[in-house]
Amino acid sequence: MDDSKEKQQKILPLSYGLGLVKELVPVPTHIFKSDNHYYEKFDREEVDEWNVLKTDYEFRKKILKEVKEKNIVIINEEQPVLFGGVKCTDDLFLVIGPVVITQVDQNFTKLYALKHKANNVSLFYIDVKKLASILLLIYSSITDKYIFLSDFLDKSFLNDELLESAQKHVANIFSRQSLTNRPHNPGVFEDSIRLAIKQGDVEGLKKALNSIYASMRGTLARTELRSAKNLAIVDITIATRAAIEAGLSVEELYVISDAFIMEVEDCKYPSDAAALARACALRCTQMVAKHKLDLEKGNLLSPVVLRACDYIDRHLYEKFNLEIVSNKLKVSSSHLSKLFKEEKKMTLGEYARLRKIEVAKTLLATTDKSISDIALMLSFNSQSHFGRVFISIQGEPPAQYRKNNAIRDNVL
Repeated sequence: MDDSKEKQQKILPLSYGLGLVKELVPVPTHIFKSDNHYYEKFDREEVDEWNVLKTDYEFRKKILKEVKEKNIVIINEEQPVLFGGVKCTDDLFLVIGPVVITQVDQNFTKLYALKHKANNVSLFYIDVKKLASILLLIYSSITDKYIFLSDFLDKSFLNDELLESAQKHVANIFSRQSLTNRPHNPGVFEDSIRLAIKQGDVEGLKKALNSIYASMRGTLARTELRSAKNLAIVDITIATRAAIEAGLSVEELYVISDAFIMEVEDCKYPSDAAALARACALRCTQMVAKHKLDLEKGNLLSPVVLRACDYIDRHLYEKFNLEIVSNKLKVSSSHLSKLFKEEKKMTLGEYARLRKIEVAKTLLATTDKSISDIALMLSFNSQSHFGRVFISIQGEPPAQYRKNNAIRDNVL
């Protein structure tokens, strides 16, 4: 088959495909020959004086040079303006653009046109994933080769300069690490903390946190404070996940994790962030110890009561409704109430209020949320109703509990 027939076979389905694409996405499309001259311009209605690939020949050559070298490419030459290109044959090259990935004002448009010797220019807005998808669709239909969208976007936007900068940063970290002679702590350090929490072993936790490995911490940011905060967030996550693995309420531990992390973000000194992480580990360990003791004293609960407790724990921010719980568990409300009372020595409503107050205590001690916000969050009828329930369970008002239980007082 001669070159002219091959070219014709390529261009006809391409014309058809691009015609359909333009019905969906109004982007300017152009086809050039290897000598950088137009083969066909699909955007026939566009005025030549508005076409920067017509008015700025050097710019056109620059765009086509990248298309020829890379076969398929998104050209991120002047943010937020993009061009896309596909090599169709050795002598035919498709270019889509100019398009923009954010909305631009008239001043930007006029300056862009002036830069490329055009009277004006139409900059079509398009999501970058749509542009990439169009290019990949055309490329795969021509070459029978397939590239993942995410890989193509990474290749297009993670340029060599950015990667080189990251590699230099890694090298600098290694250099600083060797100069300070401070290796990262070994895996046994994290394992010992996780094990102590899962066993509810407070003394074991203190021993682990005060070991020689505690000072061997990595650098997780450019500033000392940000690095300390990031390390604290990692430690808080490890502690709360260990407590969850020990069988504690997922919802309650997520509340604790979020509360401590928010407090860490407000720290002004690295030592405060580290103290909060230690306080979180201690709290989780104490909770696991209490949980294990309760299991020993109360024996094992029946499956239906365990499921009821789990359902209530996962819906603490909603109003308690016995009928909803019994319907979810597919048991009668009377049978569930009787069984729950026998095994837990309290009603389901009392258990729900108790668990809500446990979460409220965490929020009071670890966040600056107002008492009214906490009452609303936990679906109490009013702040006064919340206060009465809190006093009946805890023996003191919420404000007094907050005053007496600041989390910074709980550090090891």
